[in-house]
Amino acid sequence: MTNPFEFGRELSASELVDRADEVDTVLQTMEDGGRLFLIGPRRFGKTSILRAAAERARAGGAVVLRHNAEAYPTLSLLSRALVADAATHLTGSIKKAGQKIQEAFGVLRPQLSYNPLDQSFSVSLGAAASTDEEVLLVEALDGLDKLAGASGKRVAVVIDEFQQVVERGGVEAEGQVRAAVQSHDHLAYVFAGSKTALLSEMTGDPARPFYRLGSRLFVGPIPRDDFRPFLQAGFEGAPRSLGDDAVEAILDLAEDVPYNVQRLAHECWATVRSEGADGPLTEADVRDVLDRLVRRDDPFYTQTWNRLTAAQQKSLLAVVATDGTGLYSRPILRQYGLPLSTMRTALDALVRIGVAREEEARGSVRHRLEDPFFAAWLSQYVVRP
Repeated sequence: MTNPFEFGRELSASELVDRADEVDTVLQTMEDGGRLFLIGPRRFGKTSILRAAAERARAGGAVVLRHNAEAYPTLSLLSRALVADAATHLTGSIKKAGQKIQEAFGVLRPQLSYNPLDQSFSVSLGAAASTDEEVLLVEALDGLDKLAGASGKRVAVVIDEFQQVVERGGVEAEGQVRAAVQSHDHLAYVFAGSKTALLSEMTGDPARPFYRLGSRLFVGPIPRDDFRPFLQAGFEGAPRSLGDDAVEAILDLAEDVPYNVQRLAHECWATVRSEGADGPLTEADVRDVLDRLVRRDDPFYTQTWNRLTAAQQKSLLAVVATDGTGLYSRPILRQYGLPLSTMRTALDALVRIGVAREEEARGSVRHRLEDPFFAAWLSQYVVRP
């Protein structure tokens, strides 16, 4: 019997839990030629939402060019990948590919190579050595729009972790990409990102170029009323069922983060299958499983902890102890021995390096750990003030 709880990879549409509305919104954007910013923390399933929507769009005849900006160290490499995609999906035939790529992307001076073994194109850009990287990206998008119009196909460009484009290209890239995107009539755009504060500011500040360029969709936790039956159904047919207290323990310890819920449920299911105990799985059983999981990941958590400064370590412990609220209050600052300015600087650094994140809701802001299981490691191995 295969473990029904999956994590660490993109999920297909049939494997997603309660993301139908999000998938429908992304799909509608792709089909209508719209612009959408998909914003949410890491581990919340954005990439799987993008995959599910892309699968449905392609099934309906659309061309979806999907890339993760983090996979490309430079904007030049991302631009090359987009041009190669265009050659594969928008030129009609291998014989015509070279001519059409030259016509659409001539200013980039592209050189096209074809690999018959995997039926893919690779591209070099002659203009890369003498052109700013943000300009290369804009020209690549302009060429895509030309080819999409000539092809008569519905074409969507999806860039995951889009904040990398802005961080690498700076303010100039932000303005230039906006100018290009808003002028394109033949492309849909979906920009996804996990740095929620940065993307919220970038798309919500009237002074920023991306202000009101498109719709915004925030990806939050999956409602527990949807996760509970999913978890219980996964244990049907297993040697032990999942008790109600165990369900709540999984959701509590994972802080409703979909990746962590799936991972902890996966480990619980594997434990049930390998051990011979009777009766439903309990809260105590779930906590034992998490303890073992945390011990297994101890080298990773130890390395992460040791990279932090003393102020960052204290701030992180404060986040765990307070559930991320009231961090600037006098009692908390006194308890952890940090001036207000130092606490702010340390928390900003934790967010920047991906250890913590800001969660905004109902007019308030709280800090959470990107990996909720890090809190369990801290409680086991680190002495708190």
